Amino acid sequence: MITDYFAVEPLIVEHIKASMPDLNEVNTPFNIDDMLDNANNDKTVSVIYYGDRMGDVSGKGKVTSQYQQWLVVLTVRDAGAQSGDTNSIRQYANPFILQLLAAMQGFDPKVKAYRHFLRTDSPVTAGSDAGFAFFPFLFEIQMFV
Repeated sequence: MITDYFAVEPLIVEHIKASMPDLNEVNTPFNIDDMLDNANNDKTVSVIYYGDRMGDVSGKGKVTSQYQQWLVVLTVRDAGAQSGDTNSIRQYANPFILQLLAAMQGFDPKVKAYRHFLRTDSPVTAGSDAGFAFFPFLFEIQMFV
């Protein structure tokens, strides 16, 4: 039985920090809008609780498993990348994206009643503005309540 509904959040943050030492910061905004309002730094990852996806339900209507979803967003800055030519910012982000995927895909936080993280389709698309870009990835973890 789970005693802390958000037990994996600090573990995600610490795991990303340990796996990606060249980041400037890892933060936990409440939603993507808050992240965009405060996205001033280069090489930042935001860990955002996105919600739940329901899994199996018992015969009495009780959910027996569900999937907690975490949006993990990389933000980068490249002054040379402008709206007409954004290839350089994607190239700059590339190694950080690969590190982030390697860190999160299959990550097992070793918390009772939780499994390991799987990547799933992100409901948020990548975006950019002059010299700034963000790359969102959605990960979910099965939990038993």
